[in-house]
Amino acid sequence: MESTLKISPSKLAMLIAVVTGLAVTSLAAETYRWKDKDGKTHYGAVVPAEYADQPYDVLNSSGLVIERVEDTSIPLEVIVEEKIKEREPLISEETRRIQSDRLLVFRYASEEEITNALELEIAQLGYDKKVVHASYENTTTAIRSEIGQAANRQRSGQPITEEQQKKIDSLYARLAKDEKKRAAMSKRENRIRTRFQEELERYRFLTSDAENTEETEIIDQENTDQG
Repeated sequence: MESTLKISPSKLAMLIAVVTGLAVTSLAAETYRWKDKDGKTHYGAVVPAEYADQPYDVLNSSGLVIERVEDTSIPLEVIVEEKIKEREPLISEETRRIQSDRLLVFRYASEEEITNALELEIAQLGYDKKVVHASYENTTTAIRSEIGQAANRQRSGQPITEEQQKKIDSLYARLAKDEKKRAAMSKRENRIRTRFQEELERYRFLTSDAENTEETEIIDQENTDQG
């Protein structure tokens, strides 16, 4: 007699999400609905162990049923396999690449256009960087001023007021946010440059291949005419 692998609904849902790599619906937002032995409906983040072998519904954050589990005796491997099949890409990676190449060649008429597009996007990002940099500099200046005032109070034998301390803490918090924004923008600029470099190299390959093919056809035609 074959043994059936049983697992709690919550662990099953989590394992399926990990295996399939899906993030369309957050697991934290899912709710389970089941009935007890008296027929009373219950809702919760997990189905109790004593009802794990009974049918149950999986609801999304809007309260809609996204899955109805009737047969809880189905082996885990079968469930996972079916989930993967449901989420297989509609087109192959090769087809996706072909479509991407066509779009790339259609979008740009030359390598110069790709370079110009890069410069434009970097320039737009540069404006945002200037705004953040100005905020960073202003905050730094304000911190120095507040610390200077606090130091003067201490030198005169007066304690730093609670209001001053809160203001200094607030300025440091703002400075930390600006530093994170600056770091994020630097990473964003690197991603932009990397993306355009990849597009440029791919464009060169595609157009060069097209030119070589055209030249080969011309040579073949000339040889045919001479023959």
